[in-house]
Amino acid sequence: MSKEVSKQRNVLRDEALYILKTNSRDNRYTVPSDRLYPYQWNWDSGFIALGIATYDFDRAVAELESLMEGQWHNGMVPHIVFHEFEEHYAPGPLDWQVPTGTTTKADVCTSGITQPPIMGSVLWRLYERCDNRDDYQHRFNQLYTQIKAYHDWFMGRRTSAPSHDLVKCLHPWESGMDNLPNWDKLVDEVPRGDTSQFRRKDLKGDNASQRPHDSDYQAYMSLVYHYRAIGYDSVDLLPQAHFKVYDLVLNSLLLRSAHDMALLAQDIKPEHGVYWQGQIQTLTQGLQKLWSEEHHAFLSDNAVDSTPLLPITCASFLPLFARAANESQAQQLADLYRDWRDVYPYSVPTTDPRSSKFEMERYWRGPIWINTNWMIAEGFKAYGFDDIAEEIRNDSRALIEQHGFYEYFTPNGAKGLGASQFSWSAALALYWLF
Repeated sequence: MSKEVSKQRNVLRDEALYILKTNSRDNRYTVPSDRLYPYQWNWDSGFIALGIATYDFDRAVAELESLMEGQWHNGMVPHIVFHEFEEHYAPGPLDWQVPTGTTTKADVCTSGITQPPIMGSVLWRLYERCDNRDDYQHRFNQLYTQIKAYHDWFMGRRTSAPSHDLVKCLHPWESGMDNLPNWDKLVDEVPRGDTSQFRRKDLKGDNASQRPHDSDYQAYMSLVYHYRAIGYDSVDLLPQAHFKVYDLVLNSLLLRSAHDMALLAQDIKPEHGVYWQGQIQTLTQGLQKLWSEEHHAFLSDNAVDSTPLLPITCASFLPLFARAANESQAQQLADLYRDWRDVYPYSVPTTDPRSSKFEMERYWRGPIWINTNWMIAEGFKAYGFDDIAEEIRNDSRALIEQHGFYEYFTPNGAKGLGASQFSWSAALALYWLF
């Protein structure tokens, strides 16, 4: 590495550190960005904790603990925790109206749905990194217990006969990939409720071309109001949901979390080994059902009629991160990756760049995200495709070096998009890239 490159990366490390400290609140939790996302998000905090751990381990553990303040008594961890009221974001706590007493900490407001469960994998990585485990043992034990309760909730409340081996996603926001083109038909079919009182606050200046459409938001909020009327914790929610998907993201991250929690249990709760191995076997079998021989890829399914949801997206690579693919499937996914890489000079776009649904700049319909790149690279590396893993890492680093710590990037390398000082981009740069 040349002195010039080394100097530039040192500058970027300092900038990443500045972003994380700027977006920190009360030295306990981190917002994804100062204005666009001013609350604490579930999977964001997982990725963020990995970056914080590179310079302040205690603060990284606190990131997870602050998220768990919003855990519900039933074990669910919501996708947003509203520690304080902010006027710049909607839907806020008044839109969700989660009943008082739902959360384990009485004075915390939350959303009514969840997000991809990365927390178990993050806790394991923090545990591995810790060089004074005795000092943190009580906190590790507590987080382990809370995350296991989260797994219990998924397997108990989001599965139903005859398919108890996959959990159902009930809202596009639960996938973490809000406006994937896979959801288009299902979103169009969502019965529209009265959303006239809702006002979007995510459109800032000229960013409309980078965000979901108004019609998408009408469906998103119709689902929120429908679920609120049923009761977010009601046994009637699953059968009456207007959006039901066997989502690759939720199921892949839940499986990977089970793998990592099983490793942690060997030290913390060895008597839980059978529990975790059972869940690993169950979810692996479930994800295998989502493999499409026709398309040589994993595909999310419409849980109502078992229809595969096209086009292929970056979520199709996440079963590699989950260790759910066999060797033949991994090779076919490597071939798919290389086909995509031939289209644009940077990887990995969120949507197949050969698809008519691909959009260069619109959120989860084309752009590259650093968090998905990290998981996909980790997956390919686990299956022996070190060259692909390193290429994804190099592409991610190059995009940040060229544009900064944006929320997402165009696969042609021309732009950084979304929030300009995005926390998980900064965090994963510290943890993975620099």
